[in-house]
Amino acid sequence: AVTVLTVVAVTAAVLAVTHGLPGTDGDAAAGARGRPSAPATPPSGEAAPPAGAAPSPPPSVSPSPSPSRPGDPLPAGFRRYDAPEGFSVALPEGWRRLDTSRVPDGAYRVVFGADGDPRTLAVTHSERAGEDPVAVWRDDVEPGLRRSDGEYRRIGAVRATTYRGREAADMEWVVRDGGEHRRTFGRGFLLGGGRSFSLRWTAPADDWAGTANQKALAAVLATFREGLDGRT
Repeated sequence: AVTVLTVVAVTAAVLAVTHGLPGTDGDAAAGARGRPSAPATPPSGEAAPPAGAAPSPPPSVSPSPSPSRPGDPLPAGFRRYDAPEGFSVALPEGWRRLDTSRVPDGAYRVVFGADGDPRTLAVTHSERAGEDPVAVWRDDVEPGLRRSDGEYRRIGAVRATTYRGREAADMEWVVRDGGEHRRTFGRGFLLGGGRSFSLRWTAPADDWAGTANQKALAAVLATFREGLDGRT
């Protein structure tokens, strides 16, 4: 049931992906909920938790596995998926495409997962990315997340980084949906010429630090390839 809810939310969100880094869609923008109230002003760059909520978990260290090379063996329990859109990534065995959404300007989002597995991976491509990936997450993506029906909290600050030699930014957040907290790690990176990708890995917050979840996230980041043949 959690997977179905996640796919529905992502499907609605992608219809608004028309500007900036992939994911400038206000994820799960099915509602018009305002910002949660806060008992005090949060530190600069950090979202305040809703009144009465438990403190936010500490931000995880940015997953930065060494990128694998084409032909490198995949981790046990994973298989490489070559998407017709022009990217490839290692997925856990049994995962498949759950949903594909497109908009006329060339942006698209593909969601992967498996029946009975509450985790999902969303790969989003944009043809009109902003020049600062940190600003896009903070100024374009986050306002939409705050308006979503689920209770939203960012974990720490948006962090500038590099990914495969490209400008990138990471953001993590938690959303409560139907009584369950789901945590997402998002990495957006620029390809040049207005093109960009974002990868969003979502899992139950209670299982986030588990070995299996961290292994899967590291495998995704290490094996993702973009390009016409998915190997650039």
